[in-house]
Amino acid sequence: MGLYAEQWRKLLAPYRRAGSGTFCCDLADERNPFLQDYDRIIFSSSFRRMAKKTQVHPLSRNDHIHNRLTHSLEVGCVGRSLGILVGRLAAGRGDLPEGFSPLHFGQIVQAACLAHDIGNPPFGHAGESAIQDWFKDEQNGGTYLRELKEYEKTDFKTFDGNAQGFRLINRIENNKDRGGFRLTFPVIAALVKYPNSSFEAVGSDSKKFNYYAAEKKFFYEIFETLGLCSGRFHRHPLSYMLEAADDVCYRIIDMEDARELRIISYEDILDVLEPLKAALKINEEKQRDMDSDRRRVGFLRAQLISHIVASLGKAFDDNYATILEGRLEGSLLRHVESDVTAYLERARKIFNEKILNDSQKISLEVGAYNLYRRLLDVFIPACFKVKMNRLLTYQEERALHLMGVNAPTPEDDLYQSYLRVLDFVSGMTDDYATFISRQFSGTAG
Repeated sequence: MGLYAEQWRKLLAPYRRAGSGTFCCDLADERNPFLQDYDRIIFSSSFRRMAKKTQVHPLSRNDHIHNRLTHSLEVGCVGRSLGILVGRLAAGRGDLPEGFSPLHFGQIVQAACLAHDIGNPPFGHAGESAIQDWFKDEQNGGTYLRELKEYEKTDFKTFDGNAQGFRLINRIENNKDRGGFRLTFPVIAALVKYPNSSFEAVGSDSKKFNYYAAEKKFFYEIFETLGLCSGRFHRHPLSYMLEAADDVCYRIIDMEDARELRIISYEDILDVLEPLKAALKINEEKQRDMDSDRRRVGFLRAQLISHIVASLGKAFDDNYATILEGRLEGSLLRHVESDVTAYLERARKIFNEKILNDSQKISLEVGAYNLYRRLLDVFIPACFKVKMNRLLTYQEERALHLMGVNAPTPEDDLYQSYLRVLDFVSGMTDDYATFISRQFSGTAG
């Protein structure tokens, strides 16, 4: 038996929350617990709605452009390959627990990848920033947050799609307030890139976090059960592969989409690939014979992903003990071979200089600010008045009715009521958020 076999057994144990408590699933079931998790996510309404949520380019009319759903499916494919690689590494070291195979590793990562963006609001990171800025506004914060504890205020001022996703998975979807999806603990833990709360993240370098104060109990239960606490909470080893799969896909796919939208050219992509041309052994004659830049880019994408996956497998192997012991800081992509690092830096640079600053993208993101202001200007005061026993306007009363099952319950305090609002507005699609905002402003056609 290998040095970390017992640790892997604990890390992979398929515990699942149920209505009556927590139990360990039978791995020998025809549809093992990790495949069940995958199916639960695929068939959920939250997953379907990602088809109408921005990945990078808001409200694009080009059908070839990625949305959150197609991005998540592609991340899942890359993540599955990376997870299987880790499983094979564990097997080669004698660390593969009895009853598990490398395929189980791949299934865990793939399921986690499917759900990694499920909590993101409409309009991508612009939506996140718009929600944060509304609560940071001196007048809004001074009026509506003054009754909350400091760590509760932080949840709203630093709103994050990762934490919203953790909340949705564990509380909202399927079994509302009774365990959510009830996914297995390894899949949930693999989702967590930042094992801390918003209040803890304020003083950190990244400012990123993965759970609100409301879900602290869930987080502690999962991470303690899997043995991910040694003085402090640390990441599940497979979360590094989820993070890497996400980063690889968006760095590659962002360029592919930008070329489709004529923001950058095929030649720009070739220039970014310069550090990897020798390793990829690009057949330029075969590239020229293809009938479109779209096909040329697709062919390069396949080669590129294959190369980076292999490099990530080597990086995980090189840092195996550090990862298993919870000592690796930051992304695994920091530890890949130099040619991959050089490519990623070039990809980051072209994204920041050309893609991020595209004029159409900027104009739509600016519009998202006004959209969120209209929504939160109605929903938050309505919740505040309910909890303060104040008279609601007709608009506020109807807005709460519009929230349906997401509306605050009599048992919810002010903090929980505001979270219900975030559940509702972050769950909207781009189109629905735009429609409701126009309705509130009286400009809907």
